[in-house]
Amino acid sequence: MNDQTLVEIAAMMLQPRPDRGEQLLAGKWHIPLAAVAAGDAALTDKQRAALRYLFTDYEWMLAQKIAVLEATAPSEEGVAWRFQEAKATIAQAWLRQSGVKTRVQHTEGKDAAAHLQIQMAYGGHGLVDLLDFIVPAKDLQRLESKQLTLLEWTRAQLPAPTEEG
Repeated sequence: MNDQTLVEIAAMMLQPRPDRGEQLLAGKWHIPLAAVAAGDAALTDKQRAALRYLFTDYEWMLAQKIAVLEATAPSEEGVAWRFQEAKATIAQAWLRQSGVKTRVQHTEGKDAAAHLQIQMAYGGHGLVDLLDFIVPAKDLQRLESKQLTLLEWTRAQLPAPTEEG
């Protein structure tokens, strides 16, 4: 996966944060957002490693697949849109199966966020896949009060098609 693709997907994953991920990308990891927006992302090994840890193992595998798919058959919507669509679609499929586990994990400090984790286990061999979504505070309150179901929330995570014009 090239640097531009990695940053585009990572930036999309951080969008639900109150600061839209700018504190991590530009502040903590010193990734030049203007260069990313211009399509000229070039990362150091340290920046690449930091971005890698935004993904669960399953999400990283999915990002690799989407990057290859995008390189061979580009979509009009772009790689980040395609990744988000795949991730939300997979989450919906998992939520319909028995044995799926969900939990909300809160992180503390200046990078505080709520993460909805959807976990699918496969047999007794310790094989577990995990999808992680950053949940905005307003959505978290609705989920916790049962005003919104997980299926409804993941459906809302499907990105809207881009408008042509």
